[in-house]
Amino acid sequence: MPDPLASRAAPVSAPPAPTGPSRRLADFGLWLLAFNLALVSAVMIRLFQGWGDDRQSTLAANLLFITTHASLVILSLRTARAPWIDPLTRRGWRLITLGAFSYWLGEVAWSVQELLLGIDPFPSVADLAYLGLFPFMFAGILSFARPLESRVERLLFWFDLSVIAIGVATLVWYFPLSAITQARHDSHLEPALTLAYPVGDTVLLVALAVWLMRPRRARSTLPMVWLSGGVFAFLLADLRFAQEVATGVYAVGGSTDVFYHLAALMMMMAAYLEYRERHGQSEPPPCAPDRPAWSLAVLPYLSIGAVYVLLISIAFGWSPLSDLRHGETTLSILILAAASLVILVMLRQAFAGHELARLQAERAVQTSEIRFAALARHSSDLIILTDTDLRVRFVSDSIQRVLGHSPRELTRVSLLDFLRPEDRIQADRFIARVLDAQDITLVTEWPMRHADGTWRDIEILATNLSHNPAVGGLVLNGRDITERKRHQQELEQARAAAESANRAKSEFLANMSHEIRTPMNAVIGLSSLLLDSSLMPHQRDYIERIHLAATALLGVLNDILDYSKIEAGRMHLESIPLRLQEVLDTTRALFEIQAEKKGLTLDFALAPEVPLWLRGDPLRLLQVLNNLVGNALKFTHAGGVWVRVECQERTETSVLLKLSVRDTGIGLTSAQLERLFNVFHQADASTTRQYGGTGLGLSICKRLTELMGGEIGVESVAGRGSTFWFTVRLEPSAPDAERLQDDAGETTDRGLPDAESDAGSDESDEPEARPATPALEDTGHLERLNQLDALLATNNSRARRLSRELQERLAGTPWEDDYAPIAESITALDFPMARQRLRQLIMKPAPTHESAPVPDR
Repeated sequence: MPDPLASRAAPVSAPPAPTGPSRRLADFGLWLLAFNLALVSAVMIRLFQGWGDDRQSTLAANLLFITTHASLVILSLRTARAPWIDPLTRRGWRLITLGAFSYWLGEVAWSVQELLLGIDPFPSVADLAYLGLFPFMFAGILSFARPLESRVERLLFWFDLSVIAIGVATLVWYFPLSAITQARHDSHLEPALTLAYPVGDTVLLVALAVWLMRPRRARSTLPMVWLSGGVFAFLLADLRFAQEVATGVYAVGGSTDVFYHLAALMMMMAAYLEYRERHGQSEPPPCAPDRPAWSLAVLPYLSIGAVYVLLISIAFGWSPLSDLRHGETTLSILILAAASLVILVMLRQAFAGHELARLQAERAVQTSEIRFAALARHSSDLIILTDTDLRVRFVSDSIQRVLGHSPRELTRVSLLDFLRPEDRIQADRFIARVLDAQDITLVTEWPMRHADGTWRDIEILATNLSHNPAVGGLVLNGRDITERKRHQQELEQARAAAESANRAKSEFLANMSHEIRTPMNAVIGLSSLLLDSSLMPHQRDYIERIHLAATALLGVLNDILDYSKIEAGRMHLESIPLRLQEVLDTTRALFEIQAEKKGLTLDFALAPEVPLWLRGDPLRLLQVLNNLVGNALKFTHAGGVWVRVECQERTETSVLLKLSVRDTGIGLTSAQLERLFNVFHQADASTTRQYGGTGLGLSICKRLTELMGGEIGVESVAGRGSTFWFTVRLEPSAPDAERLQDDAGETTDRGLPDAESDAGSDESDEPEARPATPALEDTGHLERLNQLDALLATNNSRARRLSRELQERLAGTPWEDDYAPIAESITALDFPMARQRLRQLIMKPAPTHESAPVPDR
């Protein structure tokens, strides 16, 4: 809270502050202070030791008083005239200088009357000069105190001051005033003047308490400590002097004079420190209203404690002066004073409690307002308070950074002036919507003109708080999003370019894979033909190496093609009826020879709860299963591989299957497991050299399982094998009609011969009709055809050899003509067409013939 007195003090420019030890040593005040300290020490020691007769001692003591108080006047006057000290502080030191000068005049008058005129200086005109110290010193000390501002504050202050005054008056009354009033006096003026000194001391002590409890400025504590100590030492010396004079025990050069000189030296030190510490410094800030500190706030309670200590000591006879002053009147007065102090303290605490609660609430509100005002002014975003017509009433300092305008330039200016003419209509519509929606924040974007003429995109969050009396307007929060929008455009362009590059890459990979795969199929097919011919041993070795390398390269190309399709989002899954047992049989047919060669167990288990018919993509399901089984066989050297299928969840619309492939191979470490399904990654750098592969297989499996609504994972321990598992979500399906008809046909074909034919065989010589052609399953060819289908699905060159075997077995059978197109497609290395025709053959019912009669048995 600003000080009303300080507001009238005009700032004064200070001259440069003296710096350095040499400048301090050259200070006149320091030398004068040191001279007085040395002089007082020397004279007081000499007086204690005895200095000639009484006249010489009196002369030395009086000259010492005149010298010290003259020095005090000089140092106080220098401080009061210092231009760098604020006017109120200088006024206080001027009043102290006047008081010290009045006291110095008293010392001069006392010395003249006592030494030159040879008359008793008490009572005399010297006493008037002595007493002139008290009003000037009282006014000077109060100049350093902060004025009272509120009614409650003044009330509490006067309560505290009354407690201090009553306590001090009680102590002064009991100790020196009793002796003064009981002493004999020659005139009425003598006791009046004698009582005036303790009363003046009491008033001065009250002023000192006021200053300590309510300092006006947060000044340096050293001048305050030295000045208050000097005043307190002077009060003790004055009270002691009055008591000693009343009892007739005062002696020149005694302990009382020591206190007087100590008080003068301490006041000189305060004036010197005030002059030095404030030289070249700015005016100190006003003291906070919550002063004084707790150490000064206990002053009223110290006086209460002193009175109660005195009362208890007298009541129990502990006081050394109780024999002289103990009586019913004294005890009654002390009890009355103690009771008055208790009543005043209770009233004071009652008012203080109410005032403290009010001040705490006000301070909390002020602190909150200051905090939020600081947050608003120093926020990185714009915070604007406007009228309903967008005229600015408050704007945060961030407007300088965002739009280049100072807050003063925008005050009482409409924000519409910073918008383009074509944007002002939309802004008016937006403000209309904000006014219709109270306490609801709406968002928009305004292009606003910068001070340099450029346009900045500002995101505005507007809230209508016009109904709130504390706000009474629209609150706009703005954020400069120009750079963000520019970055978004750059990111959008970069994303479009990346997507275009990715599409080009995917198309290139797909086209190149097709272009390379066609001649690779020719290489594989021709190498297979060469392997079926008669070759020299070294020629067969070369051809086998060519065939193996071409087959591996074709697998890599297929993986790249699948991955590019998945990346390009062009991998589409079929949804056709399938039997999971057929998928397992295909995988068994594909890998059982490889397992036998390595001496491994290859076992498949289908849980009974798995439905017989499902709907999904059997080719992609077979691709994932073949990859996992192939990896298991590749990395397993002893033991076996076990494949298990179980149903985890079954509803009317979906079936969740879990397929697991467990092996006893080399296993994987935890570090390898973390990176296993990444693209182009294998468990170990040496894996490619030892086992081959590109690192795309498991990544493709992961993508395919996700496309089929499942996930893939692995559990492994290094050196003990692995268990790869994946889940797929398929749909329940009704049995395929053609497959059911085929199955029914098989049952019929396996029935009894026709009865009429048997009956007529004995009675007629007519040729008999040819019996129905057995189904493929009965001929034993169906299993071999399924193996061929699996080989064609993986572009395996062994399909050519198996096709020739089937062509030889089906020669002369009803299936020979149906299989001929399949054999031609395989010979032409068109495996997809061959597989398509093969699936049609498998699903086709058995053919019938009406050709040659059956020969007689």
